[in-house]
Amino acid sequence: MVVHIAKRYQNRGLGLQDLLQEGSMGLMKSVEKFKPQVGCRFATYAYWWIRQTITKAIFQNSRTIRLPENVYGLLGKVMEAKRSYIQEGNHHPTTEEVARRVGIAIDKLEKLLCFTRTPLSMQQTVWSDQTTTFQEITADTEIEIPDVSASKQLMRKHILGLLNILSLKERQIIRLRFGIEDGKQKSLSEIGSVFGLSKERVRQLESRALYKLKQCVGSHGLDAYAEILR
Repeated sequence: MVVHIAKRYQNRGLGLQDLLQEGSMGLMKSVEKFKPQVGCRFATYAYWWIRQTITKAIFQNSRTIRLPENVYGLLGKVMEAKRSYIQEGNHHPTTEEVARRVGIAIDKLEKLLCFTRTPLSMQQTVWSDQTTTFQEITADTEIEIPDVSASKQLMRKHILGLLNILSLKERQIIRLRFGIEDGKQKSLSEIGSVFGLSKERVRQLESRALYKLKQCVGSHGLDAYAEILR
């Protein structure tokens, strides 16, 4: 009975030997808890315990990222639906056909199929006959490519030079407001306390400075950097 049940749960993340071990533990639990006086057949009672321990082990150990038990239940129904189609001669059932047989919406089935994807280790080799790993060929998104990095440095210098068209106070407000000096943006109130101005006055000076800068964007060629800011 253990072997019969274990084989039904193959290819779900645990090997057959592990499934047999878990099923045997379920069988031992059923022996300990079985009460003949209740009137239930032992085979029926043991079947439930064997299946319960096997499915629980799959839930806990088969995936790097655990999924809720109800999701595993639905995935089981999806696999059963696919197998039934294959037995009927349809070896490549469509998503619509599987969803209809399982009784769920197509978008929900697509999400379930995404859950079945198995995570890959970054240390895993890309080709079996070489030592190159996925980590070595995967681009680091935090590192900019050289030409983009160089363009951004030129853009920063260009913008800092453009600030010279502003008055001293306007320039200082813009630097503080956008954190040009230390990367920390200051609020209108904080800037006002620095210069002894009201929050509204700082806002007016900021608006005037930004207007001046916008008027010079085209004439100073800053539109050339539009591509790297997208």
